[in-house]
Amino acid sequence: MPSSDIEATSPTRTSIENLKDTRMARTASGVKLSYLASSSQSTQPNTAGNPPPSPLVAPMTSHHRPLARERPYARDDYNNSNTNGTNRPASIRSATSFGRPLSRFAQGNHTRHHSNYSNFSTMSETALPWTTKDIGFNAISGVLNDPARRNHDSSRPSKVDIPPVMHASIPNIKKSDFELYLQHVEPAYERYHHNKANQDEITTSHTVLLSNLAEDDGLLKSPSGGQQRRTARNPYSLPQHVLSSESLLQDDESKTPPRDLPMLENVPPVFFQPDFSLENPHIFDTVCEGADIVGNSGPNPPVSTNSILQEKLSYYLDTVEVHLLHEIENRSSSFFEALSNLQALHQQTIDCVDQIHTIRQKMKKVQEIECKDGLEVIRLQVRKRNLEKLHKVLELVQEVQSAQPMIQILLGQGDYFAALDLIDETRHLLDGHHNEEQIDLSNIKALGNFSSQLDEMQKAVGIMMQHDFLSIILSDLSYRVENMDLEVAKGNLLTLAEEPTNLHDINLENEHDLDDRLKPSTIGLIRTNILSTTLQGYRDRLMVEIKDIVRKRYPKLAAERTDNSNESNNLAKQLKSMPFTAFFQMLLEIFATLIEAIRRASIYHQLLLKIVDGQEQVQPDFISIFRKESADIVFAAADLAHVRCGKLIAFRSDQNALLNPTDFYRLSSVIRTFILTCETYCGRTCFGLRGTVLSQQKAFVDHFHMERIKQESQLIENEQWAASEVPSDFQLIVDRLSDGSISSFDDKVMVKTTNDKATKHLLINGSSYYVVGCTLLILKMFEDYLKCVLNLESMATDIMQKLIELLKLFNSRVCQVILGAGAMRSAGLKNITAKHLALASQSLGVMIELIPKLKECIGRQMSTKHTPLLSEFDRTGKDYKDHQSEIHVKLIAIMNERFNTHVKAMQSIKWDDEKESSGKNANLYMETLVTETVRLHKVLNKYLPAHDLKLIMSQVFFSFTSQLSEEITRTPIKSEKGQARLRRDVEFFTRRLSSLSHVDPPSSAVLEAVDTLVISSSPPSSPVPSDTAS
Repeated sequence: MPSSDIEATSPTRTSIENLKDTRMARTASGVKLSYLASSSQSTQPNTAGNPPPSPLVAPMTSHHRPLARERPYARDDYNNSNTNGTNRPASIRSATSFGRPLSRFAQGNHTRHHSNYSNFSTMSETALPWTTKDIGFNAISGVLNDPARRNHDSSRPSKVDIPPVMHASIPNIKKSDFELYLQHVEPAYERYHHNKANQDEITTSHTVLLSNLAEDDGLLKSPSGGQQRRTARNPYSLPQHVLSSESLLQDDESKTPPRDLPMLENVPPVFFQPDFSLENPHIFDTVCEGADIVGNSGPNPPVSTNSILQEKLSYYLDTVEVHLLHEIENRSSSFFEALSNLQALHQQTIDCVDQIHTIRQKMKKVQEIECKDGLEVIRLQVRKRNLEKLHKVLELVQEVQSAQPMIQILLGQGDYFAALDLIDETRHLLDGHHNEEQIDLSNIKALGNFSSQLDEMQKAVGIMMQHDFLSIILSDLSYRVENMDLEVAKGNLLTLAEEPTNLHDINLENEHDLDDRLKPSTIGLIRTNILSTTLQGYRDRLMVEIKDIVRKRYPKLAAERTDNSNESNNLAKQLKSMPFTAFFQMLLEIFATLIEAIRRASIYHQLLLKIVDGQEQVQPDFISIFRKESADIVFAAADLAHVRCGKLIAFRSDQNALLNPTDFYRLSSVIRTFILTCETYCGRTCFGLRGTVLSQQKAFVDHFHMERIKQESQLIENEQWAASEVPSDFQLIVDRLSDGSISSFDDKVMVKTTNDKATKHLLINGSSYYVVGCTLLILKMFEDYLKCVLNLESMATDIMQKLIELLKLFNSRVCQVILGAGAMRSAGLKNITAKHLALASQSLGVMIELIPKLKECIGRQMSTKHTPLLSEFDRTGKDYKDHQSEIHVKLIAIMNERFNTHVKAMQSIKWDDEKESSGKNANLYMETLVTETVRLHKVLNKYLPAHDLKLIMSQVFFSFTSQLSEEITRTPIKSEKGQARLRRDVEFFTRRLSSLSHVDPPSSAVLEAVDTLVISSSPPSSPVPSDTAS
């Protein structure tokens, strides 16, 4: 395409190319680019002797493109070796100006020249061998021939100055040494060849495609029709035609063939850091590569060092600028396309604005001719509607303002519900709910405070109705309390104490009048939303009434001194000094009055709940909250009554502990009835009085038990252990215990026996027992303890432990006075006889029979969790049985002692002497032994049961026969007369003991011992002492 056509079609490309020229001329390498673009380059003689290359593109006179600089002469002698046989160092060779004449330096022109696209990397340095054309300013020859330093003395180093170099020993390397390495890199090498082959195919296909596209555009072909060839010497160099003097003068409109750009990674990364600043010494030293640019040290002069450093910096700058120009060139087409689009849009916008102006002119004419009159009619209609709406609003405002005086009139007349209805209607009008247009009047300034005024009036109505509500309830309460019949109320309370199951429920059928009076006030309080506040006021007033009820019934002196600071002390002193009868009557009156007050409070609660449940507009949540609040009021009244009564009773804690059981049981039953009645009315458990009653019951039980412990201990110590008659009352106690029902000990159900005659025996389950005085006393105590359990149910566990303690005391004291012979000191007995032991065994037998009955009776009054404590009765019964066994052993031991005494007398008898005196039926020792044994049998047969008698006598007989047989075998008998005499004693022993009733006869071992006795003429050995046998 001709250049004139290109300039005509793209008039803006010239400005872009001028921008490029200006950008390239701005840099520090502008001298170098100007030199390459100047015509003197073509006329300058070629010092290398090589002809200048032929231009690839025809020169253009209009514009030139100094894009970059490349060596303008081809290096044909790159295969020639250097004369000195060595290559230049990379740092020097990379800084040379390829193909430039050396005459520039010979004339002393030492201006700094910028480097070309050659990089300092090894890739560009090793691409071609070093030649003489690479000599530049930084060559060694140039440095040594620097005219600026000719006057300075310079001496060449001698061989002495150069240190000798040691010969290095080079080992012989074999091919086998590389086998391990070759095996290691062989897979990678094969992958490299495979990838390289694939890459070559892809590159070839891409090159063909780009070539076809370039042929279509006619931009990649030279005027001679040949394809441009990229130089293969340096991969970072640009095409030759671009860097020639003719290509720099090429037409701006011609397309530059693709070229290789220097790698941007060759520029050190320090220049791209965001905090790059040469003022930083570390950055400055990095940029200068640690070179001595001042010349204070080092062999190189500062001029050559600075020149090398400037060449490097110039190269870095050129690399960055070329990349920037390349990016600008790549985006120039899209820029011009966007610019063309903007111009087209601008023209369309101008046309659109003209059309809009024309349409506005037409619309203005239409508005003047056709629309103006119609819009005026519509405007008047809208104004009419607005005036009508305003008129309605004014009427509503007048209606609202007229409501206030009407509300005042209704309040004055006491018509609270009409006033509330008018307040609600007025509030709905203000909110716009009851008018057709739904007009909200709350934003009208004249009615701005009217809503708050309505709230105040509603609040005033609520306060009035609250006053009426409290007046109705409190007046009814005062009337009921003051006009109640105290005697009847106290009688009912005592009846309830005797029959606690007859607690009556509340009947609302007789409260229609109170319901009719409470219903309007309650509904009004619901509508005014102050029912909760009213309940709080009702609660406070009710608490005051409860306190007044208790205070008014104090003793007279205490009531008169209510204003005294020592009121509590005076009241306590007066209550302690009161007789129990007076205190009990005062407490009955207080309980009866408080029960009536709490009953009325419960009635009020149920009536209010009934009224609230009947209101349809009330929410279920409100009903549940109200039910809880109202129930809390009844509970608070009951709890306060309990606390006040608890203080009164606590003042007499010491006196109540000393009361007789009957009075204390009456007091406890009345208090328990009061507590249960109040809990029935309030529906909850009250603890204000329970703690006080429990502590006083514990004190009473402790005193009750201590008194009986003292009585029992004293009576056992003074007991004479003589059999006593059993009155009918004590037999009745045992009979009730045998039934196992503790309720039979209640005074209200106890039946008096008609037979007052006393008996000699105590009958327990068909067995008869002789008893002594202390045994009868403990039977009476059993009755007292069971009555205590029956009347003080909460103390059943403590009373059980006290009863166990009483049983253990009885067992231990009986053991002390009988087995320990303590009765000889305390009761004045001369000795402990078999009779005493038998009566003690009988007393223990009574306890053994009654302990399981006591366990059964008390177990029925105890809770399940305390049932394991009843096992203590079993352990106590075992102790009694062990004690009884010890008494039986003691009886046997006594008879053994008597036998040992008589054996000594037997040993002193001379059996062969006829003159020896003897008794009527036997020798005296045998008659005495048999008489004592018969007497023991008589006593035991009278006082002990048959099985105990048989057991004891059997053991006594066995002991006698065994010891007597041994003694006979050791008795010396020399004649038949002596043997007959001994046989008479044994026969008498066997005959008399065999005649005893209810026992087994002794064995015939004694007779057999006599029959087997051998008569010896020689004197026998000395007999063994009898006590050793025993």
